Amino acid sequence: MYNMLVVDDEIYALKGITQGIDWSDQPLSAILEAGSVKSAMEIMERQPVDLVISDIEMQETNGLQLLRWIHERFPHTLVVFLTGHARFEYAREALQLGCFDYALKPIDHDLLKEIVARALKEIQEQKKRENVEALIEQHLLQWKNRLPVLVERFWQDLIAGRISLQPERLNRQFELYDIPLKAGGRVLPLLLSIEHWSVDMSARDETIMEYAIRKAAADILFGELPGVVLQDSGGLNLILLYCPEDLALDRAELLKRCRQFMTASEGSFHCQISCYVGSPAPAEELSGAIDRLLQTERTNVSSPQSVIDAALASDAAATGGAGAMPNLAEWGELLDQGLQDEVIRQLEQTTRRLQDEMTSRETLEQLYYGLLHLFYQTAHRKGVSVYEVLTVQELNDPQASRSPQHLLAWAARLASKIAEESEGRQRDSSPIIAKAYAYIQDNLQRDLTRDDIAAVVSRNPAYLSRLFRKETGLSLSEYITQQRIEQAKKLLAETDDKISSIAEGLGYLHFSYFAKLFRKLTGLTPQDYRKKYRAP
Repeated sequence: MYNMLVVDDEIYALKGITQGIDWSDQPLSAILEAGSVKSAMEIMERQPVDLVISDIEMQETNGLQLLRWIHERFPHTLVVFLTGHARFEYAREALQLGCFDYALKPIDHDLLKEIVARALKEIQEQKKRENVEALIEQHLLQWKNRLPVLVERFWQDLIAGRISLQPERLNRQFELYDIPLKAGGRVLPLLLSIEHWSVDMSARDETIMEYAIRKAAADILFGELPGVVLQDSGGLNLILLYCPEDLALDRAELLKRCRQFMTASEGSFHCQISCYVGSPAPAEELSGAIDRLLQTERTNVSSPQSVIDAALASDAAATGGAGAMPNLAEWGELLDQGLQDEVIRQLEQTTRRLQDEMTSRETLEQLYYGLLHLFYQTAHRKGVSVYEVLTVQELNDPQASRSPQHLLAWAARLASKIAEESEGRQRDSSPIIAKAYAYIQDNLQRDLTRDDIAAVVSRNPAYLSRLFRKETGLSLSEYITQQRIEQAKKLLAETDDKISSIAEGLGYLHFSYFAKLFRKLTGLTPQDYRKKYRAP
């Protein structure tokens, strides 16, 4: 419920608003009256006021001075002005100063109620944003003070392949970090996929909120099993549940807790989450188990906000029936991002699996030709002629498909050469992000959502969000806002369009919100920007 203050030095006009209009259908706890600007200031000093309806033309001090005072003392209070036809220039000045809206005298009661309803909705949204900001600040403090840095860094290094997997070395590390496992001990990975934020956030705020989500996941999902929550170098939010031999895993109960956590997150953290639950794997094979979860997430475009038991798919991929092929499209994306070391690491895992399976020559040749096509595509996207980098003999090496080890050596050599040749050249955005850029630019006037953009590029929303932030350093909402304000600057400088029309054309239905956002990002009001940069 909100408090509304009506300011007018004409008693009949004042009573006509406070008593002549039925406000019972609006969320108002108090309707206050003031017969002068001075009286209004005294009331606001004594008690909170969310919305002010004020006449502009008053005998002692006009409403514009009251607006300036409110902006200085109570910046979150919205102001609606009343003005007569003869002094309409006051209304223009009021809008430039940041009032929410205005109405003409004599007042149409229905119009005034509609304006008040919109203002109260804006106040509600404003308070919601403030609550989110307060939540972010709260968890930022926890993030700085309580993050278990050493344990998280150990698992990050192990997943990235930066730790020796020799049993003696692992056992020393487990003991050092008080992890209740031995070499060969099994770990169950869960992937927390954040698919949608219900409020716009910067990349920094998303990072902080993701930390808060991981902490909450630890409280709900661990149960009797010890474990750790972390974010890997690729931005994946992971839970690793340790599975010591003396503790049994109740998988049905774990899936149930995942569903509870998913429901709780929507209300507490303003986001939609899917949980991908893997199979227990030896710590030495954890990286591969996580890769399989990521592949399941990336291809999931039809079941958002779900708990997905990836155990069967994970086990099938881990044992890999004869002829099972890796996802070469994913390897292409990694090469586009300059991550050839990660491709080689995954190729090493694949060749080890193929060797264990004693795979056929036909399977090796199938993978060889797939990799050959991949290298041609990667070189083309990077603006490199494959024949400038590799000889025909290297491309068509007859020994490459003799054995998994021959294939690994051949592929690693070619990937490294292409990477070295293109390293000094400026890398364009990956095809996925380039397509997202184009769609955003063509639809700035729409209410763009992460799901809309993900559907256009045929990727899971959470996967797209991580890739976008990794390549640009911005969240999707930050980039959309940035592009809208850039377009607004161009229109302000090059056209005679009304500022309110420019705002509406870019999807901002509330002019006051647009004006505040524009000033926050440029340091100038839209009016001042137009005066300063208007073409002569």
